[in-house]
Amino acid sequence: MMQSANDRTRRICFLYVSDILIYNVNMPKKIDHDKRKTEIMAAALEVYAKEGKNANLSLIASACGLSRTTVYQYFKDESQLYQEAVKYTTDLAFSKYSSEKWKSVSDPVEKLHMIANDIMNQADTYEKQVGNFLKMIDRFEDLPETVSRRTAKLNLFFARLIRQAIKDGKMHKCSPQDVADKLTIMLETYLFHMVYFPQNRGKVREIVNDLIQVNVI
Repeated sequence: MMQSANDRTRRICFLYVSDILIYNVNMPKKIDHDKRKTEIMAAALEVYAKEGKNANLSLIASACGLSRTTVYQYFKDESQLYQEAVKYTTDLAFSKYSSEKWKSVSDPVEKLHMIANDIMNQADTYEKQVGNFLKMIDRFEDLPETVSRRTAKLNLFFARLIRQAIKDGKMHKCSPQDVADKLTIMLETYLFHMVYFPQNRGKVREIVNDLIQVNVI
């Protein structure tokens, strides 16, 4: 039986649509590599915070639903993953302090107090995670230097706020960098005491705020 022109047309359309459906089903999905790398770092931070020194790449890969081989495609080893996770965390913090909410605070002295106390409050909220995180430092050789470089950015931010406060006549003339150095060290000290000597937290918090206030006019 000969097919009519309409039958042939329908047949061709059916085959064409079928080919499209089969192609779409079998076509490899496009991977957003930046997004996946961020997801691996976020998972790593959760695993490090929960497991501390017991953390490893197998746990991290499992937490983000990937294989160890896939994780190695993004990070050459666990040390690089940890260091980039630290950078990712500090970048999030700096983005937070550069947001519109924080930009709306025009008084540099008030902003210094707010940021310093926010850092300590966040540390209190995630006390166990911060503790596990700090205990990882001696596990990776280059990590202390990485942490130091990341806190240097915060240090410069403090110095800029202090310089602005002096210019606005809100703080006595002093060395902005010297005060910023001391403030950064005291915030690091707060984290150390929170983990190892929690009974001293209140006193260190008081010293941090006094360090800012002593220079206020």
